[in-house]
Amino acid sequence: MNYNTHVAADGTVLTDELIARLAREAEAGFPNSELTREEPAPWRRREPMETHSIRVPARLWALLEQQAAERHMTTSEFTRQALTESILSQPAA
Repeated sequence: MNYNTHVAADGTVLTDELIARLAREAEAGFPNSELTREEPAPWRRREPMETHSIRVPARLWALLEQQAAERHMTTSEFTRQALTESILSQPAA
C-alpha cells in the first residue's frame, strides 16, 4: 500500500477510478437509486443518558466487544444500537 492509498472502514480500497465513479453517480443524483429519509434511531437522539448495569456471560461480552471493534464503535454505542434494532424490529404490542 503506498502513501496515497485510502481504505474505507469496511476495507474497500478507494481507487481513483472508484472515487470518480462515485462522484459521477452523486452528481447525477444517484440514478437507479431510491433515497429515503429515516428517523434517527432513538439511541442517537440528543437526550440525557442513564447508566444501567446488566449481567451477561463473559463469552457474550467478548463477542460484543469484538463486534463493536469491527464496526469502530464503543461497546456502549454498539449495545445501544443492538438493543434499539432488536426492539424496533418487533411488532408493536
